[in-house]
Amino acid sequence: MGYIAINPTTAGRGVALGALVLVALAAGLSGCASSGSGIQPGERVDVYVSAPLHGSDAVNGRDVVDGARLALADAEGEAGDLAVRATYLDDTAGKGSDAAWSPAVAAANARRATQDSAAIAYIGDFSSGATRSSLPITNEARLLQVSPAASAVDLVQPYLGAGDQMPDEVQPTGERTFGRVIPSDEAQARAGAIWAKRLGSHGVMVIRGDSQYDNVIADAFAEEARAIGVQIAKSGPADIGYAAIEPSELKRFDAVWVIPRVMASDALLTSLLPPALADGPRMLLLTSAAQDPSQLPPSGQRFLRGFRERYHREPGRYAAYGYEAMAVVLDSIQRAGDSGDDRDAVVDAFFDTTGQRSILGTYSIDEVGNTTLDRLAGYQVVNGQPRFETALRASP
Repeated sequence: MGYIAINPTTAGRGVALGALVLVALAAGLSGCASSGSGIQPGERVDVYVSAPLHGSDAVNGRDVVDGARLALADAEGEAGDLAVRATYLDDTAGKGSDAAWSPAVAAANARRATQDSAAIAYIGDFSSGATRSSLPITNEARLLQVSPAASAVDLVQPYLGAGDQMPDEVQPTGERTFGRVIPSDEAQARAGAIWAKRLGSHGVMVIRGDSQYDNVIADAFAEEARAIGVQIAKSGPADIGYAAIEPSELKRFDAVWVIPRVMASDALLTSLLPPALADGPRMLLLTSAAQDPSQLPPSGQRFLRGFRERYHREPGRYAAYGYEAMAVVLDSIQRAGDSGDDRDAVVDAFFDTTGQRSILGTYSIDEVGNTTLDRLAGYQVVNGQPRFETALRASP
């Protein structure tokens, strides 16, 4: 909001008074919508956080929300000269164990955020599916959306290998407003191929399901494997089976259980492993786009201590990503300066994120909204439970 100075020596008092009234009326009508014209004392912006708070993903959703709360508390509820208020929303529908993210609820959460004239950013959703429902709405409103966990390639590119092409279905304005602080599915698949080479594999058999996700990670794994000299075995002997499948496709494991070692993505790394995986007869390895908490750098270890002190529980893998999603939003608001209450300016500042020192490690945001963070994790299932095995990277 700005003020116009009128010199009474060059204009009559009536003209000056009329001009001041017009300015006051314009300012009153526009409120925070006049953003970018200078921040006034006490001005506030709103950040919305949407995550699953019921059902099977509630543990991860609660970690994301609590991580975001802690980041805002560490910033003392401010970003630059602006006060920041957060609103936390559940994106699930259903009751008890049947509760799950809902396209309708995710979309309703996004609409609620975009209809708030003080809203400056939207953190979420946790799953890529829910994000496909919320992102078109926030994109139309030019509201920055940062996900702590949604890793699907099609959120930033229409298909694997599309370069900087726009994904028109989820970002229909043709202008990018979405980014994430977690590596993409493509990065996770590449990390899996590199892990297979470290394990001394002489041949990997890739088993894929029918979904878009299955095809993306299978193709990215195979491409990286060939590039680094790991043979993809179509019919011959294999010492690793790469299962590009989701939990609903576990029957496809029958094709790889005859192979000594089986590797899969974090689509199967749930809080409760299905018996078909937990009690499988072969070594089961799982990659994760999110780092294990033990991997976090010194600043991340301080975060873990602060999280335990505040919430009196152990943080899971996604707590740090919830924290960083809020932290980079606050940083983008601050770097936007006097335009920190302007949605376009904050989007631009987010995409200018470079060399961000964070509790996850140092990263930048690239031209399509992906993080350059190259730190992932590998787990082995032991006695039915995932055990952190090794740090992974998505580049050799």
